[in-house]
Amino acid sequence: MIKKLIAIAFFLPLLAGTLNAQSDEEKKVKAEVWTNAPEEFKVTQIPDKWKDESAVIIATSLDYNADFATKMQGISVVRFYVETVTSHHRIKLIDKAAVKEYSELTFNEKYVNTNLFGKTNSYFIIAVKVIKASGTEKEIDLNKAVKADSESKKGLKIAIPDLEPGDIIDYFSAAKEEYTEGTEGSISDNFLFEGDYPVMKRTMRFKIPQQYEIKSKVYNGAPDFEKKFEDRDVIYLLEDKMRDKSGDILWTYDHRTAPEIRFTKVSKNSYYSSADQSAQSFVSGFNNGNIANIGFITDYMNENFRKEKDQIKMVNEMYYLLRNPIYLQAYFGIEQGHPLDLGYVNDSYFQLVSKFLLKNKISHNVMVVPSAEYGNLNEQNNLNYADALIRVNTTPPMYLPRLKPFAMPNEIAPEYEGMSGVISEVYPKNGVNAEGTSVPATTANDNITTTTLDVNLNADDNSNVDVKRNVVAKGHNKEAHQYLVVTNYDYLKEYDQPKYQAESSHLIGGLLKQYNKEKEKYEQRLTQDYNERDKKLKDDVESSMNVKVAEYKNFKLKTIGMWDYAPNTEYTDEFTIENLTKKAGQNYILELAKLIEKQTEITDKQRTRDRDIYMNNARKFVNVINFTIPEGFTVEGLENFNKEVKNSTGGFKCTAVVEGNILKITTEKYYSGNYFEAKDWSKMVEFLDAAVAFTNAKILLKKK
Repeated sequence: MIKKLIAIAFFLPLLAGTLNAQSDEEKKVKAEVWTNAPEEFKVTQIPDKWKDESAVIIATSLDYNADFATKMQGISVVRFYVETVTSHHRIKLIDKAAVKEYSELTFNEKYVNTNLFGKTNSYFIIAVKVIKASGTEKEIDLNKAVKADSESKKGLKIAIPDLEPGDIIDYFSAAKEEYTEGTEGSISDNFLFEGDYPVMKRTMRFKIPQQYEIKSKVYNGAPDFEKKFEDRDVIYLLEDKMRDKSGDILWTYDHRTAPEIRFTKVSKNSYYSSADQSAQSFVSGFNNGNIANIGFITDYMNENFRKEKDQIKMVNEMYYLLRNPIYLQAYFGIEQGHPLDLGYVNDSYFQLVSKFLLKNKISHNVMVVPSAEYGNLNEQNNLNYADALIRVNTTPPMYLPRLKPFAMPNEIAPEYEGMSGVISEVYPKNGVNAEGTSVPATTANDNITTTTLDVNLNADDNSNVDVKRNVVAKGHNKEAHQYLVVTNYDYLKEYDQPKYQAESSHLIGGLLKQYNKEKEKYEQRLTQDYNERDKKLKDDVESSMNVKVAEYKNFKLKTIGMWDYAPNTEYTDEFTIENLTKKAGQNYILELAKLIEKQTEITDKQRTRDRDIYMNNARKFVNVINFTIPEGFTVEGLENFNKEVKNSTGGFKCTAVVEGNILKITTEKYYSGNYFEAKDWSKMVEFLDAAVAFTNAKILLKKK
């Protein structure tokens, strides 16, 4: 989907080019793209049926041309592969939201701040113009672009001044590059036809030498390429017209349910490897970790667990060690200063783990598993949307995913749950092999958040309530809480244990000193970081419960949830909520139901559905509200708090009982799986509606 991000087509590598004064080449390209554009790029009017949309993409095209050329280099004739790509877009802005969206364009700096290196036949050009309702056109000066992020320098931005509803933005990127034959880049994409805005006409055209071909698969009613031959070239052409925008659909994987084409350019003379074949190659060629140096791991285990025989214990300790910021730097070069922003841990991680397991004669396999968001391996072009993991054949089996800050053995990313992959032979050869090639899926009871709230009327202002909260998050439900409440210092402090302080080598000694320095740095700014955390938590309470918090205090982090002996995230805090009660004579109306947080409301348009339901994982949310009934009062209206709706997709249950002077309200909402057919949507809506109805229920606190 084309939005306001201007970038070169998906498959091109870094191209040479500059955005200085316009060259003759740039003027020529602009004339070709804008002056000689197809008729659809001259349209200014949109269909009446889309007049109420925020914006409409009038036309968008991707044009790829490739051919061979020969040049003299010294006394030799060298054959080059020359490719040119033009990506052109024309968008009409209809309302103020679209004007705001496009008032600033962002594009990747790496395509701008580069040099030609003498390649006079290569270029990269971006151009933007605005067409006013009067028909006047104005080209935007991209030389005024500024850095969008002064620290990361990841992008540039350019302001588009004086935009108004009814304006048209017309922009393109054009690139040309040449490669020595055989070194050209590949083309591969999973392209969705639906996006945030409707599209009047979309075209894709690939003109390539007959030595190549485009392999494609289409899904969910998407159009495919038409193929024709022209001299020594082959042309693949795709057209799509009058495509509506994507619908407002809850819980869906677009790449499983929306119109999509997946395509790859391959050479007819070379072996084409699909994702399934690539995965088979990865696991069959896995070298058992023999090239990995596990010296640091061995030193650690010898120092602390020399006599350990429990394989599960050994695997856990090895995993936690590699997750340690000190060893992340030692093995993967990842700096320790931002432990919660862990960078990508490369595939050498699997080599390290496998070699350690081999050394200790622990049976295991290597697996490659696709993301559920993109479907099975045989439906994918490459392994971009798959990942490896190691299955340790203990009883029960353990699954070791790629490292992340809070990752634990057996806590596999939700997108890989339940997916069938490709598995290697067992290592070592005489090891015991667990059966099956699928990753197990968690249940709702594996992923639970339990929130207990002790609630009292505020002594100074009875329209407010004082809340003491205890939150326990388990399984996949933990992560959102972990990133909300854990600071860098909290994380580093978790590794401040004697077993991790041994200086097994000069390198580890140096990294240990750096770890202590980083921990001390964050300790010095602890008050600031904790104040920022309190503000985040206060904001989160306000947004999630749709209330106003007058005071937030006394946060305590009990467990982070990153060790097998303390696997859950648990914390407590206190806050005062304004206007949760309303005076009614001598009585009070209590809106305690708001305390279970806002629930998913289904709009009229969302009530009918023809696409299957995809969610990350099964999950459950339990809320317990203990309200202290003030002396001299009773409660009425409990019948509104005792209901249950359940079916095969999940359920919502609420109960309310009075125990002494405590009104105890308990709710339980759960989703029983991560996938349901579209025909089951009405069942899910039943318990979602019940949860919404509950939040609107009120209790009468009646004076005796």
